[in-house]
Formats: sequence, structure tokens, C-alpha cells
Amino acid sequence: MEYLAVILILLGGLAILVGLVTLAIPKTRKKGRVITASAIVVTLIGAVMINFADSSDSDDKASEEVSADTEEPEETEEEQANITKEQYENVQMGATQDQIKKDLGEVTEDNIVQSKGRTMWSYSDDNFGLAYIYFSNKDKKVVLKSELGLLSEDSNTETSKDGTVDLNDWKVQVKDIAGSDKSETEKFDEVSKLAMEYSLTDQELKEFEDSIVNEYKTNNYLKDIHNDEYMLTNIFKSTAIDEHYSSSTPIKEFAFDFLQNTKYTYRGAEVVGSQFVLANEDQMNDSLALMK
Repeated sequence: MEYLAVILILLGGLAILVGLVTLAIPKTRKKGRVITASAIVVTLIGAVMINFADSSDSDDKASEEVSADTEEPEETEEEQANITKEQYENVQMGATQDQIKKDLGEVTEDNIVQSKGRTMWSYSDDNFGLAYIYFSNKDKKVVLKSELGLLSEDSNTETSKDGTVDLNDWKVQVKDIAGSDKSETEKFDEVSKLAMEYSLTDQELKEFEDSIVNEYKTNNYLKDIHNDEYMLTNIFKSTAIDEHYSSSTPIKEFAFDFLQNTKYTYRGAEVVGSQFVLANEDQMNDSLALMK
């Protein structure tokens, strides 16, 4: 638009000169008035167009400045609250939320989980270790803390006023499964999976073998089949022994028959003293004889 306005002004100026020359000649004076008047109009139109173009440019610049001023800041990704091994170890039961904030810093809403009776704050370290601090909703004090891979690469512990529990400990896991409200079959399946994935040390292998043999010889192994923790402990031990040996040995055969009687009576598929149970006990006696 600005270029067109300039052209109109130039043409208008040229036309004015022509009009003035024409006005000077008596014969063409009337025509000169028309040319001059028209030229003046064209020149004025060009001037108006330039003024309008300048005004538009100013408005555009002002609009851009306002837009730049009101541009929303880029959103930043929420970061997980950081914690170190030393900081975690220094978290004490009974500490207040204000104390934890002072020692560990603020946590974002994304790192806070509300549950019935307590609130959990989550943290992580630079090596992807995780930590969780639990507060009572009543007095806002620490009642529990747990970590996964923070204290060491494979650590999995939970600390309360009663002390620290290693959640990797098979005894703890079996006890938790035994105390759940699941069925005997579901509990058996969970403990079996746990035992199959468990790597026995030489010391544990010897202890497990001595344990199930002793429970059988003293006639205790089927004495209380409704004791979840006891039965599941024997299931864990006998399964771990059976899985440990790749080839047939007397203790492997003994553990297998011990497991059959334990799991079927525990799950209610067999009763103590049934033909199935007695047949397995005969085989267990044969295995014991070979171990002497």
C-alpha cells in the first residue's frame, strides 16, 4: 500500500505541473483547472494512504510487543524430590513434616499421596533409588519409612517404631502372604513362585534339608495343617530344595514327596492319613534310608 501511495503522489505532482502549464494558456485554461484539481485529489489520496500505512505498522509493532509481554512461560517438568542414603538414614520415627521439609526440602503435589490414615511423600536419588516417608494424618509425624534400591543396589527395607525389616527376606514375605486374606491355593501359588525364584546359599540348603527331615521324623509336618505360616514355610523350603537339584538325589525325592503331602493337605485336596499321603510317606521313608 505504501508503494502505491508514493506512485499516486508522484503522478499527482506531475499532473499539477501539467495543470499549471495548461492554466497559463488562455485557450486551455478551463482544461487546466480540471487537470490541476484532479492532480490535487490524487496527491491527497496518496498522502492519506501513506499516513494509514504508517499507522498500521505502528499498531502491528505494538501488538507484537504486547504479545511478547503476555506470552506464557514454558512449562517445566516436575522433578522428583531428591534424597541421599545419609538423609534417609537420618529420618527418625516421630519427626514432624516441618522437620522433614527442613532436612529434605519441599515436595511437590505430584510426590504426595494421600491414603486412609496417613500421607506418603516420595523421593529418589541420582541412581534411581526410591524412598517413601509416611506421616500420620492425625499428628503429621513420621510413622513409617521404606526404600527400594537406595541403601544398596538390591535393598528393600521398611522401618517403623518396631525396627527395620528386610523385605527381601523370604521369611518376611512368607509371613506377609500367610497373613493375607487370600485363599490357601492363592497363598500356595505365591509362595511356590517365591521359592522357585529363590537362590539358596550352601548354608541355607543344609538348614532347609535338616528342617524338613526333622519335621517329618517328629511327625509335626501335618499336625497343624491350618497354620498358614507353618505350612507355607515348609512349602517354601521343600520347593526351594526340589528346585535346587537338577538331577535326582535322595533328598530331592524326599523334598518332592514332602511337598506333595504338605501342599495337598494344606489346600484341602487330601486329608491326613489318606492313601495318597501314606503312599508318599512310604517313598519318603525309602529316600531317608538312602540318605543314611
